[in-house]
Amino acid sequence: MNIRRPSFLIAGLLLCCAGVLLYFNSPPSLMQNDTFTVKEGETIRGVATRLKKQNIITSDKLFIAIGRTIGTAGIRKGKYRINAGDSSLGILFKFMKGDVVKRKITIPEGFNIYSIAERLAAQQIVETGDFLYYAFNTAYLESIGIRSASAEGYLFPDTYLLPESSDARDVIAVMHKRFRQVVASTDISARDDIKLTTHELITLASLIEKEARIASERRYISAVFHNRLEKGMKLDCDPTVRYAVKNFTGRITFGDLASNSPFNTYVHRGLPPTPICSPGKESIEAALYPADAGYLFFVARNDGSHYFSKNLKEHNRAVNYYQKGIRNGFKDTQRL
Repeated sequence: MNIRRPSFLIAGLLLCCAGVLLYFNSPPSLMQNDTFTVKEGETIRGVATRLKKQNIITSDKLFIAIGRTIGTAGIRKGKYRINAGDSSLGILFKFMKGDVVKRKITIPEGFNIYSIAERLAAQQIVETGDFLYYAFNTAYLESIGIRSASAEGYLFPDTYLLPESSDARDVIAVMHKRFRQVVASTDISARDDIKLTTHELITLASLIEKEARIASERRYISAVFHNRLEKGMKLDCDPTVRYAVKNFTGRITFGDLASNSPFNTYVHRGLPPTPICSPGKESIEAALYPADAGYLFFVARNDGSHYFSKNLKEHNRAVNYYQKGIRNGFKDTQRL
């Protein structure tokens, strides 16, 4: 009897402890579906305190004890979806796995960093102000390999699966990594023949991206810009004016055209100082391989296509016909 009694006591004590652990590991009463964000550098105590306050865990002390026992160095920042009925241990493991809430988001070709910021904010991925702050933070950009005044043009347009409530720096890094992958998969050796740096190449590609509405015209638009650069002509690219004055919709005014911004290619010769949008791979390739054509001008036909001209007289006739409605005997038989 004396030998058995301690065994029973130990067994009873273990059962009691197991019951206590089971109780405090169980979800609190009235727990509801919720979200919870683990902040950058937050301690296990801080996380546990906030979880208890939101009625997500029953005991903050048990959560801290379990966390410290198994090690919480792997708790990952981010926004998590908590389901009613999740145990404290289950929530802790979710934090350690980094099972954050993610959203699928598509950034179209031709979006600039302002449009990207708005779309990311609309999907609750990152705040607009935070994104733009780091998109212009040259010290941060330098640290991830972007040697430019902004991230414009260096964030590849694609479909991404991104965590909600992300750090803007992480989002920029992911999109720039994709940009580097695309550029690495593209033969850009022709840039030496066309006498452009990689930065100038991406800048030119961004102009082509904004002007082209029909894929087959990209190489001809590229030819116009290459020919103008070679002759020392101003590029007269409307999208650069929009970027200069941040007027991305509506008509371009005479005041816009007179802007002295270095982005305004109606005022300044050469390429703008940075890209004006995120170009796709096809526009990058068009910048590398322009059509073998002597065109110097193009005007919209108002159906998405353009008419290309080799001299100002022909161009003016096309402008009068398509943009001013002047029936001047102009005949359009151009087929590229």
